Amino acid sequence: MKNIVLPLIIVLMFTTIVSAANSIGAGFILGDPSGLTAKIFMEKSNAIDIGIGESADDLYIYADYLRHFYGVFPINELVFYLGAGAGFHKWEKDVKNESEEENRIDVRIPLGMEYTFTKIPVGIFLELVPALRIIPDVNFDIRGGLGARYYF
Repeated sequence: MKNIVLPLIIVLMFTTIVSAANSIGAGFILGDPSGLTAKIFMEKSNAIDIGIGESADDLYIYADYLRHFYGVFPINELVFYLGAGAGFHKWEKDVKNESEEENRIDVRIPLGMEYTFTKIPVGIFLELVPALRIIPDVNFDIRGGLGARYYF
């Protein structure tokens, strides 16, 4: 019974977010991490960005709240965004032929820009994400990448 409660809570939270969404985009990101990404707009300027991918050959999962700022660039289709979120990195290292695992938690501050085409529902984005590792130790990383999403 305990094993089913957490996945059930996650599914219920996700379905609640999706049902309130104005627009949903799904696509990919190349960089650190490289993998799949989805953006769920709650309002025109507020979105949740989630992703799963590979960072340094290991699993990386993240979720960020993004605030979009329209009118920053002279091109209407280009928008600047800034946010905050968290990342989980399941990291493995080999030490003298023995594998060690370490679970890491990051605090993320994504900033980027996205160009959304007017004739097709596709957005291309570039982001830079300073990340402060807080578990198991304190360290600083720079993440980010280039990606694209198809909006439904």
